[in-house]
Amino acid sequence: MLTTFITLLFLVTIKAFVFPGCDGGTTNGCPSVVNTSLHWIEQPIDHFGWTNPPLDSSDKSTFKQRYFVNDDWWKPGAPIFFYFGNEDNVELYVNHTGLMWESAPDFHAMLVFAEHRYYGNSTPYEPGTKGCMRFCTTEQALADFAYLVYDLRSRYGSDLPVIGFGGSYGGMLAAWGRMKYPNAFDGVISGSAPIWSFANMEPAYNYNAFDKSVTDDASSFGGATDYCKTNLKSAWPLILEQGQSAEGRTLLQTAFRSCQAIQTEQDAMQIVSWASSVWGTLAMGNYYYESSYLMHGKSLLPAWPVRVACKALDRDFDVKTEMTTLFEAVRESAAVVFNNTGDKTCFDILEPPPDRRRLGGTARHYHRTNTFERRVGKDECVGSWDFQWCTEMVQPFTEGTDEDMFYCAPGQNCSVWNYQASFENCQNVWNVTPRPEWARIGLLGKRIESASNIVFSNGLLDPWHGGGVLQNISDTLLAVLIPNGAHHIDLMFTSPEDKKYPDVLWARAFEREQIQKWIDGVKNRRSSSSSSSSSSSSKELL
Repeated sequence: MLTTFITLLFLVTIKAFVFPGCDGGTTNGCPSVVNTSLHWIEQPIDHFGWTNPPLDSSDKSTFKQRYFVNDDWWKPGAPIFFYFGNEDNVELYVNHTGLMWESAPDFHAMLVFAEHRYYGNSTPYEPGTKGCMRFCTTEQALADFAYLVYDLRSRYGSDLPVIGFGGSYGGMLAAWGRMKYPNAFDGVISGSAPIWSFANMEPAYNYNAFDKSVTDDASSFGGATDYCKTNLKSAWPLILEQGQSAEGRTLLQTAFRSCQAIQTEQDAMQIVSWASSVWGTLAMGNYYYESSYLMHGKSLLPAWPVRVACKALDRDFDVKTEMTTLFEAVRESAAVVFNNTGDKTCFDILEPPPDRRRLGGTARHYHRTNTFERRVGKDECVGSWDFQWCTEMVQPFTEGTDEDMFYCAPGQNCSVWNYQASFENCQNVWNVTPRPEWARIGLLGKRIESASNIVFSNGLLDPWHGGGVLQNISDTLLAVLIPNGAHHIDLMFTSPEDKKYPDVLWARAFEREQIQKWIDGVKNRRSSSSSSSSSSSSKELL
């Protein structure tokens, strides 16, 4: 058990309001988008250019950005809690960011959930507009958020404290938002934000960190057994070996219950890609309760999903006599994601899956193994994490090393990132060339000592923690480690299971204490400014 018992000490001043009947994992009975009002703001499509309109192929120069507001507890002068929308419909974050909802009553905070440009209904261009993806960048999105804060303050109070929240890519945006626009955001909670998971960092990012952490979750370290990772590592080459003969391909089709016939060696490779692609999702969603978050609210992953997926693999297999049984066990493991509703009789292994557009989802695997990944095309003009990866979010990964449970083809050096193949894919699909150095130069890299008022939280079960900030940098740049935490668990609604894991309770309490300090700091500056103004006026009257 990875429980760390941490004394809560003085962290009792700001308490969470636990909504009666709210199940933190399923979000049943919890506040959601139905408790908000819908709003829109007109945003420039290009914040940094002077050409109007910015595209020759369109006469549009602005677009409507969507955001949701709850002001049930807000009082004039009280703070705004602001969510930095991720690479998805913003409703997902409205419905799951319990830390904001449960903190709002005590802080009398207004809640604002802003959608990221190009995602959801915040789309600047119609499909088919030539060059439409040009303005789908982190910088443009951050400027949108800063403009929205300016608009909110102009209507509700120019000196209102604004506290930012974000998880995953949203957590990265929150951190960068505080660094780039400290006038807009007075402090931020940056959950599971791998802001250091890029190429050319100094010190360097470990490109195998993600897959190694996934492997740790699927082992005794993560509460499973080592049989799980060992059996998976053994299964991949056996699957490909069976793909070399007609008889073997028939065996694969039956064992994996493929809806389509397995007819080629490439089809066998796709089985490997399909079966291995779930483990990142399982590890990110490795919560100790049932959760709908990684399933986009449409279905549930079980409690401790990695352990559940590993159960079928929790023994030694004799591959000479039990190879089919091993393959069936691998299939059952994948079914924890691909058939968690239990209604599928076969799997569309050879069909392109939907573009999940999720940090760490299947798009991450595309650049190395999955030639069947369904992508959003450049002429669809809607957000795609694949496009963002191919421009500035260049997060390198290695797979199939001695430290992870994934496949490495014979003769390949899987400890080295094949950046050339990734870049060629980006050029072929998006007609863009990634800039692997941009995160270090344009997004501040690791030299962030001059920033302040950021809490970086990371769950040690979350495979993204290897690219996160894991140590305090200063008195106001603080790191929170959650041994029992998966992907930004601290941002989720309270669950009855939380009481078994004091590290999660401590993290949320600590974050609320920091929020209070940031708000007090704004109030003190406001009071000081008012006193200075009064003193100056008195001297002039004399």
